[in-house]
Amino acid sequence: MLGKYQDKVYTAICSEKTLQSNKNGFFMQFVENVQEVVGQDWIQNTFGTLKNDKERIRMIYEYEPLKTVVFDTLSRVQEIYRQKSAAFSQTRRRLAEEAFKNGEIQKSLILYSQSILRSSPTGEDKVVDDGRSLSLGFWGRSQVFITMNEYNLALSDMQSALKESIFDSYKAQAFWKMGVCYKAIGETERSKVAFGVAGKLLQNNEGALSNLKKDMAKDYNHINKQFKKVLPSVSGKSHPRHPNASSKICIKQAEGLGRFVAAQEAVKTGDILTVEPPYAACLLPECFGTHCHHCFERLIAPVGCPTCCSIAFCKNECRDIAVNTYHNFECKYLDLLIGSGMSILAHTALRMITQNNLERILKIYENKDMERVYSLCTNSELRRPEDFFQRTLMACFLLRCLQKCGYFPDRKNDDCTPSKDELKVAELILLHLQILQFNAHEVYESKCSPNHRFKGVKAGYIGVAVYPTSSFFNHSCYPGVTRYFVGKNIILTAIRPIGPGEIIPENYGPVFTRRNLVERQKSLSSRYWFVCQCIACVQNWPCLDKGLENVSRNIRCPTQRCRDLKNCEEQLKEAAELMEKQDSEKGICLLQEAVDVFHKVSVPPHRDIHLGQELLRTFLADAGNVHVVAQ
Repeated sequence: MLGKYQDKVYTAICSEKTLQSNKNGFFMQFVENVQEVVGQDWIQNTFGTLKNDKERIRMIYEYEPLKTVVFDTLSRVQEIYRQKSAAFSQTRRRLAEEAFKNGEIQKSLILYSQSILRSSPTGEDKVVDDGRSLSLGFWGRSQVFITMNEYNLALSDMQSALKESIFDSYKAQAFWKMGVCYKAIGETERSKVAFGVAGKLLQNNEGALSNLKKDMAKDYNHINKQFKKVLPSVSGKSHPRHPNASSKICIKQAEGLGRFVAAQEAVKTGDILTVEPPYAACLLPECFGTHCHHCFERLIAPVGCPTCCSIAFCKNECRDIAVNTYHNFECKYLDLLIGSGMSILAHTALRMITQNNLERILKIYENKDMERVYSLCTNSELRRPEDFFQRTLMACFLLRCLQKCGYFPDRKNDDCTPSKDELKVAELILLHLQILQFNAHEVYESKCSPNHRFKGVKAGYIGVAVYPTSSFFNHSCYPGVTRYFVGKNIILTAIRPIGPGEIIPENYGPVFTRRNLVERQKSLSSRYWFVCQCIACVQNWPCLDKGLENVSRNIRCPTQRCRDLKNCEEQLKEAAELMEKQDSEKGICLLQEAVDVFHKVSVPPHRDIHLGQELLRTFLADAGNVHVVAQ
């Protein structure tokens, strides 16, 4: 059945893209070089007969003709990363100071942030700024934030400046400004303490003390501009076995369907079914300069890695988590990984290792039931030998990076030959590469205009993550849920009512309202290796612009002259008006009611109700990651 729609060439391309997404990278050239040495017959008839990942990994290291060419490349793996520069930091800071004097606030903010991110660690380069470039960058940026009334951010930067040993001549001013900031955000007691420290430091300066007292007496309108999206709670109670899911769902298994999510009880439109953090997540390289490397929040006051200049974090807490776990190992090899052209899925396969220490990874290897992510589907029985071969080489490349970066504490030489523990880690990486191909979610943010939150809004992808519970939802071209993200947390919300025992489907990309049957089936069979049997495919529902408006209405309600359907249509028009007014709260309530009532009196497909569900998706996404694009 799969062959009817599956394009084998397109399938191979899709599969390769999940390993190397940048055609200019060196990884696929490495694969081609190795393939030339061993030949297609060997890959098909020898490598293709291996029974498991353990045998595949070992073959790379034990078959001499293969081992020689592989080691030739792996032996060249080395640190490649953007290093710090105190001189560059100083130059950027001086430009920031000039921009600030000229009233160019945003330009000054950007330049100060660049200065901070490129600055050497405190005390490392005494020739420039006496080794205090980082503290001076934080100090300067704090003054910009005060001008912008961003008092929380200013406080954080002043605290960082003090922590990074700002010159003594700045300290009185720092505590003074901190007192002002605390007072402005309503933290009176902390304000008094900061003002008190400033007063002691200024005790011999009568003029400054006089001005300090004026600021202490001054009234401020409490300003707290810090706004963070709040994670919602699941509807009803939490699931007893899946704490990130609602008790309204259950996980079932059936032949031909595998594991899937069904309704344990009636699900209403708008019910929140999962609110789940990722097991592992990676930010797209093109977002390294705009988003936090750890939590995926947009950067406003970025702080950097102490060692490299490749990435940034939104706050010290995110930085500390990253540099004490995965970034400790990835840091000096990040530019090499990107240069290889490897996909973000391959990076996530590595992250599933580096976010854990070796001891825990070896425990996971021995007992994969420790983490639910390892129960997700791999389609290993459907893989071609060439696919396994490419993924095995990627696993060996990533293992070599781990060998070089210090992940294995007992490693005493620079030889490519792996130890027993290293072979186990490579085997896990190979498993990750298979799991992620079919189970990873693209994390997105909604990009909108400053003039209107909904007109022309588009999804912009920022990263990839794997969610052990949310990945159990099967696909339908007529989905029952929609997803949005808060940071890197996924929220799945019902967009139509679903009865007890019914499957609750998600959508993997192709939706019937936008793509016809053949397009959807080609995409799904080539990308996900299955033939979709959802109602929209079985009944070949038309697209929105290809006849859906002509489909007859299937009235369920036996009551003559029932007005419920008409009322639904009127509510949908009202919801469109609420979107024009940017009133999400009322719009969501109205659409939830309309969609629920529609499914009581009619059956899909119905053009207006599907347009209503599109409106609902847009409204719901506004509660997640949103970026207002400057014009």
